[in-house]
Amino acid sequence: MGESRNSFKITLIIRSNNDNDVFYKRDGRRFDAENTIKLLIEQNYRFTVTIKPSLPLQSVSVQGAGLSVIDLSQQESEGSKYIFHWSSTKISASKKKDRTLVQLLLQFQDGLSLVLPLQVKFYRPEDNDHLIWGNPLNFIDYDCLVKPGLTAVNIVKEVFR
Repeated sequence: MGESRNSFKITLIIRSNNDNDVFYKRDGRRFDAENTIKLLIEQNYRFTVTIKPSLPLQSVSVQGAGLSVIDLSQQESEGSKYIFHWSSTKISASKKKDRTLVQLLLQFQDGLSLVLPLQVKFYRPEDNDHLIWGNPLNFIDYDCLVKPGLTAVNIVKEVFR
Protein backbone atom coordinates (compact mmCIF):
# COMPACT_ATOMS: atom_id res chain seq x y z
CA MET A 1 0.00 0.00 0.00
CA GLY A 2 1.04 3.68 -0.21
CA GLU A 3 2.77 5.80 2.42
CA SER A 4 2.95 3.97 5.71
CA ARG A 5 1.33 6.69 7.84
CA ASN A 6 -1.61 7.20 5.49
CA SER A 7 -2.40 3.52 5.03
CA PHE A 8 -2.60 0.57 7.36
CA LYS A 9 -4.20 -2.85 7.65
CA ILE A 10 -6.61 -3.99 10.34
CA THR A 11 -7.29 -7.65 11.01
CA LEU A 12 -10.46 -8.40 13.01
CA ILE A 13 -11.08 -11.78 14.66
CA ILE A 14 -14.43 -12.53 16.31
CA ARG A 15 -14.90 -15.57 18.56
CA SER A 16 -17.49 -16.51 21.15
CA ASN A 17 -16.14 -16.42 24.70
CA ASN A 18 -16.33 -20.22 24.82
CA ASP A 19 -14.07 -20.15 21.72
CA ASN A 20 -16.65 -21.47 19.27
CA ASP A 21 -16.20 -20.47 15.65
CA VAL A 22 -18.23 -17.63 14.24
CA PHE A 23 -19.64 -18.21 10.76
CA TYR A 24 -20.47 -15.95 7.84
CA LYS A 25 -22.14 -16.33 4.48
CA ARG A 26 -22.00 -14.47 1.24
CA ASP A 27 -25.25 -12.69 0.54
CA GLY A 28 -24.13 -11.08 -2.70
CA ARG A 29 -25.96 -7.81 -3.28
CA ARG A 30 -29.22 -8.67 -1.48
CA PHE A 31 -28.27 -6.42 1.45
CA ASP A 32 -26.01 -3.42 2.12
CA ALA A 33 -22.88 -5.56 2.50
CA GLU A 34 -21.80 -8.63 0.56
CA ASN A 35 -21.16 -10.81 3.64
CA THR A 36 -23.28 -11.50 6.71
CA ILE A 37 -21.75 -12.52 10.04
CA LYS A 38 -23.88 -14.96 12.07
CA LEU A 39 -24.03 -14.36 15.83
CA LEU A 40 -26.15 -15.62 18.71
CA ILE A 41 -28.19 -13.33 20.93
CA GLU A 42 -27.39 -13.47 24.66
CA GLN A 43 -23.78 -14.47 23.92
CA ASN A 44 -20.45 -12.93 24.85
CA TYR A 45 -17.96 -12.34 22.07
CA ARG A 46 -14.23 -11.65 22.07
CA PHE A 47 -12.89 -9.31 19.39
CA THR A 48 -9.19 -9.19 18.54
CA VAL A 49 -7.96 -6.23 16.49
CA THR A 50 -4.45 -6.16 15.01
CA ILE A 51 -3.21 -2.97 13.33
CA LYS A 52 -0.14 -2.91 11.06
CA PRO A 53 1.88 -0.75 11.09
CA SER A 54 1.28 0.03 14.75
CA LEU A 55 -1.38 2.64 15.53
CA PRO A 56 -2.34 3.24 19.19
CA LEU A 57 -6.04 2.61 19.87
CA GLN A 58 -7.67 5.00 22.34
CA SER A 59 -11.21 3.64 22.61
CA VAL A 60 -13.69 1.17 21.15
CA SER A 61 -17.46 1.23 21.10
CA VAL A 62 -20.04 -1.16 19.68
CA GLN A 63 -23.51 0.20 18.92
CA GLY A 64 -22.55 3.37 20.81
CA ALA A 65 -21.55 1.61 24.05
CA GLY A 66 -17.94 2.07 25.14
CA LEU A 67 -15.98 -1.09 25.91
CA SER A 68 -12.84 -1.68 27.94
CA VAL A 69 -9.86 -2.60 25.80
CA ILE A 70 -6.90 -4.81 26.71
CA ASP A 71 -3.66 -3.73 25.01
CA LEU A 72 -1.55 -6.70 23.89
CA SER A 73 0.70 -4.66 21.60
CA GLN A 74 3.88 -5.79 23.35
CA GLN A 75 3.19 -9.29 21.94
CA GLU A 76 3.17 -7.96 18.36
CA SER A 77 6.49 -7.30 16.66
CA GLU A 78 5.17 -5.16 13.79
CA GLY A 79 1.87 -3.73 14.98
CA SER A 80 -0.67 -3.02 17.69
CA LYS A 81 -2.96 -5.70 19.11
CA TYR A 82 -6.07 -5.24 21.25
CA ILE A 83 -8.78 -7.44 22.69
CA PHE A 84 -12.22 -6.41 23.89
CA HIS A 85 -15.41 -8.22 24.84
CA TRP A 86 -18.95 -7.47 23.73
CA SER A 87 -22.22 -9.03 24.78
CA SER A 88 -25.25 -9.39 22.50
CA THR A 89 -27.65 -9.60 25.47
CA LYS A 90 -29.63 -6.47 24.54
CA ILE A 91 -30.02 -7.51 20.88
CA SER A 92 -33.15 -9.13 19.42
CA ALA A 93 -32.98 -12.05 17.04
CA SER A 94 -33.12 -10.97 13.39
CA LYS A 95 -36.33 -11.55 11.48
CA LYS A 96 -36.26 -13.59 8.29
CA LYS A 97 -34.50 -11.70 5.49
CA ASP A 98 -33.37 -8.97 7.94
CA ARG A 99 -29.82 -7.94 8.77
CA THR A 100 -28.52 -5.70 11.55
CA LEU A 101 -25.73 -3.20 10.94
CA VAL A 102 -23.45 -3.38 13.99
CA GLN A 103 -21.27 -0.26 14.22
CA LEU A 104 -17.81 -0.99 15.58
CA LEU A 105 -16.11 2.38 16.20
CA LEU A 106 -12.34 2.46 16.67
CA GLN A 107 -10.84 5.75 17.85
CA PHE A 108 -7.09 6.17 17.65
CA GLN A 109 -4.85 8.37 19.81
CA ASP A 110 -3.99 10.75 16.98
CA GLY A 111 -7.62 11.79 16.44
CA LEU A 112 -8.39 9.29 13.69
CA SER A 113 -11.63 7.33 13.81
CA LEU A 114 -12.83 4.31 11.86
CA VAL A 115 -16.25 2.68 11.72
CA LEU A 116 -16.24 -1.01 10.82
CA PRO A 117 -19.80 -1.69 9.64
CA LEU A 118 -20.51 -5.34 10.43
CA GLN A 119 -23.60 -6.79 8.76
CA VAL A 120 -24.96 -9.34 11.21
CA LYS A 121 -27.82 -11.79 11.44
CA PHE A 122 -28.62 -12.57 15.08
CA TYR A 123 -30.01 -16.00 15.97
CA ARG A 124 -31.72 -17.45 19.02
CA PRO A 125 -29.71 -20.22 20.73
CA GLU A 126 -32.25 -22.83 19.61
CA ASP A 127 -31.61 -21.89 15.94
CA ASN A 128 -28.01 -23.03 16.08
CA ASP A 129 -28.21 -25.24 12.98
CA HIS A 130 -28.71 -22.09 10.83
CA LEU A 131 -25.92 -20.43 12.78
CA ILE A 132 -23.28 -22.72 11.26
CA TRP A 133 -24.44 -22.59 7.63
CA GLY A 134 -21.79 -20.87 5.56
CA ASN A 135 -18.06 -20.57 6.21
CA PRO A 136 -16.09 -20.33 9.45
CA LEU A 137 -14.94 -16.73 9.89
CA ASN A 138 -11.22 -16.91 10.57
CA PHE A 139 -10.73 -13.15 10.25
CA ILE A 140 -11.65 -10.03 8.27
CA ASP A 141 -8.87 -7.94 6.74
CA TYR A 142 -9.44 -4.24 6.12
CA ASP A 143 -7.07 -2.15 4.02
CA CYS A 144 -7.47 1.39 5.36
CA LEU A 145 -6.50 4.79 3.99
CA VAL A 146 -6.42 8.22 5.61
CA LYS A 147 -6.62 11.15 3.23
CA PRO A 148 -4.25 13.97 4.22
CA GLY A 149 -5.92 16.53 6.50
CA LEU A 150 -8.87 14.27 7.38
CA THR A 151 -9.56 12.29 10.56
CA ALA A 152 -12.00 9.73 9.14
CA VAL A 153 -10.42 6.51 7.92
CA ASN A 154 -11.68 4.99 4.66
CA ILE A 155 -11.87 1.25 4.07
CA VAL A 156 -10.48 0.58 0.60
CA LYS A 157 -10.72 -3.20 0.70
CA GLU A 158 -12.49 -5.75 2.90
CA VAL A 159 -11.65 -9.47 2.72
CA PHE A 160 -13.42 -12.22 4.67
CA ARG A 161 -11.38 -15.40 5.24
